[in-house]
Parts: sequence; C-alpha cells; structure tokens
Amino acid sequence: MADRKPDMDVNVQQGLRELMQDDYALLLETFLVDAHNRLRQMHDALGEDDMDAFRQAAHSFKGSCGNMGALALEQACLEAEGAGVAGDSQSAQVHLVTIEQAFERLKPLLG
Repeated sequence: MADRKPDMDVNVQQGLRELMQDDYALLLETFLVDAHNRLRQMHDALGEDDMDAFRQAAHSFKGSCGNMGALALEQACLEAEGAGVAGDSQSAQVHLVTIEQAFERLKPLLG
C-alpha cells in the first residue's frame, strides 16, 4: 500500500471554485451524488462477488476524485481498482473501507 496522500489538493479546489463560480455548488452536489452511487455499486458488486463490476466502479470513482482534487480518495480507489483487477475480494473489501474513511474525511473539506 502506498503512503497516504493528503485528503485534498487545495489548489485544485481553488481552481474549480474560480472556474465554476456560481456553478461550483452544482459541481459539488453532482460529485457527492456520484460518490454515493459508486460506493453503493462497489458494495453491491462485492456482495455479488462481481469483481469486474467492482473494478469498474472503483475506476469511475477514481476519475471523478482526481477531477475534484480528492487525493487520498483517488489513491484508495486506485488500490481498490487493482484489487478488482486481481479478483481479490478480501483486499477489495479492505480498500472499500479505506475509500469510505477517506470520503468521510473529505466531505467537510469541500463545503
């Protein structure tokens, strides 16, 4: 497992706020809704032992995290995606917990 990244790249967030201005709230809401959907998809995929679906959800979530500057969450998704590629459901479960923890740490930083 890689060294833990910071929860957020403040420069990315500042750039998004400046670029999006009044639409930043909509961007943030879209990210949060998507995040909850991806977490549900990963849980469902693990419950069904569908490691390809888990990998796909982790991959998609990783991309949106990168766009938002959510560094620790992006790293956790990368590691979860690797577990999905390897078909390692036990490792995937561990990474999903890490993702959920990183997401909880991130949420107050976005507001």
